[in-house]
Amino acid sequence: MKRRGFTLIELVVSLAVVGILISAIGSSIVIATRSLPTSGGLVETQASTGRALLLIGEDIRLATTVTITGGRQLDLTLPDRTGDAASEAIIYSWSGVNGDPLVRSFNGIDNELVTSLGDFDVSSAVRSSFDADGRTSKPSDRIRVEITTGDVEPVFVTGEFRLLNTRAP
Repeated sequence: MKRRGFTLIELVVSLAVVGILISAIGSSIVIATRSLPTSGGLVETQASTGRALLLIGEDIRLATTVTITGGRQLDLTLPDRTGDAASEAIIYSWSGVNGDPLVRSFNGIDNELVTSLGDFDVSSAVRSSFDADGRTSKPSDRIRVEITTGDVEPVFVTGEFRLLNTRAP
């Protein structure tokens, strides 16, 4: 007697094995996707905060005028970058409210650099010097910038940048 097909038991067993294999493959895919970094995670926050600090440093080095307002705002004037023969106005600002973004305004156009800040502090670095009367402090040619994110795992970056075209305010 010749068999032309599968028995019902063979079909049920093979479907059960295929179902177990599909479940195993599906769970491994779910586990792999959960291990990927999420949007707004710690790594992304560290990267955006570092990029913001680098951009601020580049602008400070090229600035011809610098004004620090309350430690929360940095106004810079830079030589022409856009080819319109006019100086560029760049403002870095933070409202002072935890969770608000660090904003960079380039000639009036705003761009969020870091989405959720815990602190943004800008100050003129002070250097100590000695004279005949003792120790005195004088403004240096450096600007100190500190950025802290307001996330669950805060990121803290700081930089001190030298003014190449002007003196500290």
